[in-house]
This record gives sequence, structure tokens and C-alpha cells, in this order.
Amino acid sequence: MKALRRLVCGFAAAVLPLAAFGQADSYPSKVVKIVVPYPAGGYYDRVARIIADTFKTSLKQTFIVENRVGANGVIGASYVAKSAPDGYTLLLAAIGPNVISPALSANLPYDPVRDFTPVSLLVSAPNVLVVPATSKVNSLSDLRETVKTMKGRANYAHNGVGSSVHLAMELMKGATGMQIEAIPYKGSAPAVTAVMAGEVDVSFGSVLDVLPAVQTGKLRAIGVGSTTRLSVLPNVPTVAEAGIPGFDSTAWSGLIAPPGTPAAIVNTLNAAVNAALTDPATIKRLSPGGELQMLGGSPDKFADYIKSELVKWRKVVKDNAIKAE
Repeated sequence: MKALRRLVCGFAAAVLPLAAFGQADSYPSKVVKIVVPYPAGGYYDRVARIIADTFKTSLKQTFIVENRVGANGVIGASYVAKSAPDGYTLLLAAIGPNVISPALSANLPYDPVRDFTPVSLLVSAPNVLVVPATSKVNSLSDLRETVKTMKGRANYAHNGVGSSVHLAMELMKGATGMQIEAIPYKGSAPAVTAVMAGEVDVSFGSVLDVLPAVQTGKLRAIGVGSTTRLSVLPNVPTVAEAGIPGFDSTAWSGLIAPPGTPAAIVNTLNAAVNAALTDPATIKRLSPGGELQMLGGSPDKFADYIKSELVKWRKVVKDNAIKAE
């Protein structure tokens, strides 16, 4: 009886890997769902839908987008973390649920590293450092000198505690020692309006939010938060170039699968992503004005990036005693 049991167990152990291989080899053989943890119509949703469209052509299968909204992206991320690792439920990962929320809370229903399988980075929307058009500040060095003379009276706008914009400024303050008081606003639009009106002295803002005002002369951009310059703002230096080496603050996105997803499936999706991000027509759809940066790269590159982002933003949160609202 024991010998029979050993034979059955051995057979099952041999068959399971073969079944997984067969499934990966034929992937995708049915509809694939990309979960977006944010509302329809926004930046992340648009990226997911464009990438899904490219997959329909390159992978010969239907990819649909499902919006699972709530708790700053945590609900959607948690759903994918607990989904079957078969490649048919994916997550449009983002800095919020995959890095900032874990930095703010140790009690999430998922671990940002252990409970996901990175596929590829997608695109990023850099945060841009802006001042009112009427400001005498024309550079980061000007800002540092101006803040010093204001002796604690300088202030900045942000669109919510723990937002990418909020943490970007705290990262810069920590690197420079500038004393600038945070003024919270209820959303990106009011925060940008406050800078334009001169209610505050400076702010970071997503390029998607501040670019129109910069282009019409209502705001002045003095630094770009990404590691490379933006093609749409070629004369604006990166914050790193302007004097803070290594500075990097962007609203990035990526594609992630549940833990344990077979490498063959991950590699199939990764190749499709990288092909899409080098296709001129797709690039034009994703970033018609040159406001976004194409990322891509290997699954390992994405995994390392998530880990480095966690280290960076956890330190900012801890150093400034920032608490989730």
C-alpha cells in the first residue's frame, strides 16, 4: 500500500511541472485580464488600455482592462496578489500601491516583493518642480538661496499626504536641508492652481498636471524629477543635473503577475511589452506630446527597481514621520 502511495505521489510530482510547462507553452489561450487599481479614464487606466490593445495584435488574444478601485490602489493590488499564477490575471502596477502604500503601512494585505512576479516596467510621468510665473526663482540654486532668506516662511503645495508629489518634495528637502512648509490641497488641480496664483512658493507636480500651465507661461519649470530630461521640456534640467545627484521621482507604471507565475509566461509578456514600447505608433498613443518616458526592460530590472524604490521612500516616510491619512 505504501509503495502504491509513493508511486502515485511520484507520478503527480512529475505531471504537475509538465502541466505547467504545457500551459505556459500555449499561453495565452483565453482572455487575459489586466487589473487597474484606479478609476477609468485616468493616466494609469489609459496606459493599461493602450498596452492591452498592442497585446491583442502581438499575442493574438483578447486582453481586457478591469478597474478595481479603492484604498489608493490597495484593493486592486490585493486582488491580483491572491489570483491564480496562470498569467490570466495581471496588475497594472504603480508607485502608489506597490511602493508608497507599503512604505506608509506595514499592515497591507500583501507584501510588495514576495506577493508579486514583476513582468516589466512600462512608462513614467516625471514629477516637475515648478514655481509661479511671477517668481524671481529661475533655477534650483535660486530656490535654495530664496528659501534660506525666507527663514522658515517658504511653503509648497501638494495633492495629499503620502502622494508622489508630497514625497518628492520631502526627498528634496532632506537632500538639501531646505526649510519649506507643506500646504496640503484636495487634489492635483487645486494644488497646481495654488502655485499659479502665488499662494505657495513652489511645488512638485506630475508633468501631466503642470505641463499645460508651463507651456502657456503660467508656471515656470525649474527641474524635472526623472533621471533624464523630458523631450517636451528639453531646456529644463533634471533635478539631479541641477544639484541633487541621484534624485529620481516619477509616477511610474509596470506590469505585474501573481507570485509563482511561470517564467515562460513572464518572458512572453515581457517581450510583448518591450516590442510595444519601441513601436513608434504605440509611443505616439502613449505619449502624444512627449510627456511620458518609455521604460521597459527585463523582469529582473523591474524587480530591482521596486526594491530600490521601497528603500528610498520608506526612508523618506520614516525620516519625516509621515502617516497615512
